[in-house]
Amino acid sequence: MSKKNDDFFVEKKPWSKVKDELLGCYLKPYMAKVLHTGRPIVYVDCFAGKGKFDDGQPGSPLIALDIMQQALASTKKNGHLNIAPAFIDLNYAEDLKKNLSIYPRVKIVSGAYENIIDDLLKSKKGYNVFLYIDPYGIKALDCSKFDKFANGQFSSIELLINMNSFGFIREGCRVMGSSLKMEDSFFDDLVEYEPTVLDASDKSIQALNDIAGGDYWIDIINQYTSGKINGYEAEEYFSEQYCLRLSQSYKYVLNMPIRIHQKQHPKYRMIHATNHPAGCVLMADNICNRWELLKQIQDSGQMSLFKEDFNNNILDADQIRSSVINHFSQCINWTSLTEALAVYFVKYGAICKSGEIEKVLKKLEKEGRLAVDRHPALTEKGKPSIFMTEGHGKTVKVRWVN
Repeated sequence: MSKKNDDFFVEKKPWSKVKDELLGCYLKPYMAKVLHTGRPIVYVDCFAGKGKFDDGQPGSPLIALDIMQQALASTKKNGHLNIAPAFIDLNYAEDLKKNLSIYPRVKIVSGAYENIIDDLLKSKKGYNVFLYIDPYGIKALDCSKFDKFANGQFSSIELLINMNSFGFIREGCRVMGSSLKMEDSFFDDLVEYEPTVLDASDKSIQALNDIAGGDYWIDIINQYTSGKINGYEAEEYFSEQYCLRLSQSYKYVLNMPIRIHQKQHPKYRMIHATNHPAGCVLMADNICNRWELLKQIQDSGQMSLFKEDFNNNILDADQIRSSVINHFSQCINWTSLTEALAVYFVKYGAICKSGEIEKVLKKLEKEGRLAVDRHPALTEKGKPSIFMTEGHGKTVKVRWVN
């Protein structure tokens, strides 16, 4: 049995703030967009904790509930709308009841997510479902459950998963009977409420197979222990393969490494999975915005001379233009702009905001290299439309010309 970190909820750490920023700033436009579908929403925080840190700062439950309340208040037909928030926690259900008491109609469930979630969702057919999965360790992340969620029973399904990828690599080494290298002592710096600790057994190998959704991780561990790759590369390869595995059930999968210092290993990977292109584009923009906040933390508020992506790789306008041309030149048939943007972000990652891509597309349109079909085609004054963003009754399709 692993030992719980009893100091975990004493104060909110910087990476927790960034995680909650990523969640909160996505939920605002998500709730606004999904409420307009007229279908009910179920929001589940699968590892809710206390709801509030001991230093008074809000945890993810309070942040989400405040956003839901604001979304309902700003939606004219809120009397016909339904948001069903639910919060699961094995250890802190009583704290949750106390800290969330000011919010009506909140479902708090005491127990383990993996034992509860199926029953909680079985009556939610046709709902828009959002699951925030921020586990205490990795053992509860059964990939087959994620596959099951995507089977079409819901109107929409989105997952935001905190994957402790370094914790997985650590346990992979333990299970395979391999030792961590001395130079990779950063594994000891992982901050977990309840670390997953496995032994070298067939049962543990199967447990990691269930988490990863396959045995691809074994080759990564073997490469690491043989010295072919280092710990950073092992974590990156595992994260890439894990996202590819999720893409078997979710068309659009993005990930953002949460690292507090430049060039330092990520504390975690925040992974977003959905089958809806608008949700993917929305999250990509959100990742870019949260990355700017994280960059300020990394640089202690100092200005940077270069634009960097979330992997601290330097980017310039030519690189973005080149990637846009490479991607959109594949659109030989009319393609929804939102769909094309979502596939771009899956391919290249959230390296820039969608607005930057749209600026490049407008230039390519002027150059005659990109055809654009807009509806409505004319403005209220009868002039040709020039918008390059979909939504609010506007649609955009693009096709490569040469």
